[in-house]
Amino acid sequence: MSAPARVLADVKSVTALGFADFAVLIEQWAPVLDIEMFTNDWYDGAAARVLALLSGWDTRGVGYILREVPARTHHRAAGKEGSRIGLDELRTIVGTGAEDLARLEETAGRGCAGAS
Repeated sequence: MSAPARVLADVKSVTALGFADFAVLIEQWAPVLDIEMFTNDWYDGAAARVLALLSGWDTRGVGYILREVPARTHHRAAGKEGSRIGLDELRTIVGTGAEDLARLEETAGRGCAGAS
């Protein structure tokens, strides 16, 4: 598998899109990966999958641009409305989110423990 095909296969593993969908997105210069952060899906594994994907690309020298944009922002406006973030920033966001979730679950567990 060539490098570009391998990259698309990597993205396909974390989305429900097919290769034909990717061709259209790439042709339009649109993002090939658009994931909403801080949702149930994000905490249920999407964060870890995205972080693993981008970490792998970083290790292999695959270029990408990572932007944090407001929800429902059209891809053509993302450059104006979104901020570019690096992989280390994403790691911090994911780590902080995981810590916050663990604290919430711990607090909820303590609150239920005394209930009868």
